[in-house]
Amino acid sequence: MNNDLFVIDLSSCTNTGEIITSVSTAFEVPEAKERKIGLKLSNIVLNQAQMLSIQSLIASYASELDYVETSNETTKDTCENMGINVQLCENVHTTPDEEIAFEIPKKDKEDSSQYIKEFGGNNLSDSNGNGFEEFKPIEFNEDGKQIMETYKKAYDENEEEKQTWEEVDYYAPPTDEPVVVDSKQTIYVTQTLRSGQVLEFDGNIVIIGDCHPGSEIKATGDITVWGVLGSIAHAGAKGNRDAKIRALKMNAVQLRIADCYSRRPDGTNIPYIIKSSVFTPEEARIVDDSIVLFKIN
Repeated sequence: MNNDLFVIDLSSCTNTGEIITSVSTAFEVPEAKERKIGLKLSNIVLNQAQMLSIQSLIASYASELDYVETSNETTKDTCENMGINVQLCENVHTTPDEEIAFEIPKKDKEDSSQYIKEFGGNNLSDSNGNGFEEFKPIEFNEDGKQIMETYKKAYDENEEEKQTWEEVDYYAPPTDEPVVVDSKQTIYVTQTLRSGQVLEFDGNIVIIGDCHPGSEIKATGDITVWGVLGSIAHAGAKGNRDAKIRALKMNAVQLRIADCYSRRPDGTNIPYIIKSSVFTPEEARIVDDSIVLFKIN
C-alpha cells in the first residue's frame, strides 16, 4: 500500500449520512489521520454541497481528499468541478498497486468484530509492527451496516409546531473563518433562581432554569438564561459594553449592560408569566447607548 494513501471503501453506503458516519468511523483508525484519502463510492449521487461537507470532514482530521472513485456521472462531474481527482468505473474495485485500508465489512457480526479489532483492538499492531490506539469495537449487522442506536424523544411532536419549523441547510459550503472563543470563565447554574436570591460571578453566567422577579443576576461577562428571565440582570458589570443578555423568554424587571439601564415596558403583569412550549429567544445588547432586544434565529 502507498504509505501516503489511505483508501476508504464506501461502496456499501446508500446515502450521504452513511458516508459521513463511515468516514468518521474510518478515522478512528489512527493511521488514517494526516494522510491522503481515497474514497471508493458506488453509484450514489453527490452534489457540490455534500461533497464539500465530506471534504471538510476529512480536512478536520488533518487529512486530504486525494481522489474519488465512482460509477456515477453526476458525482464525477461534481468532483471535477471542484478540482478533485476522480476515476469513473463500472464497478468499484481495487487496482493492483493499491489496497483497501478501511471498508465496511460484509460479514457476520463475529467476523466484523474481529475485523475492527485488527485495526483497533487491545495491544495489536499491523504488519510493520505499528501499534493502534484502543477503541470500542463497532458492531455490524448481516448486511454490513453499522449498528447504531438512534436517540429518542421523550415527548410527542405537535403537528402545529411542525408547521413552524425552518429548513436548515446542513450541507452549506464549509468556511475557513475561525471560531470566535470567549476566554472568560463560565459557570452553569442548573436551578431556578427565586425571589431574594442573588447570583454574582466574574465571567459568564448560564442558568438552566427560570429567574423569578425579586432575584438578581450580576456578571462581568454575558448572561444566558435557558428559561424565563423575570429578574434583574446585569451583564458587563465592570464596564464591558459588548456583553449580552439572552433568554428563551425575556421578561426582566430590569436589564443592565455596563453603564446602560432599561426597565420593563409598562402594562405587563410581572408576577404572572404565561409559560409556553414555544418561545422566541431574544438577546439584549447595547445599540447607540440604549439596550435593544433582538430575536435569536
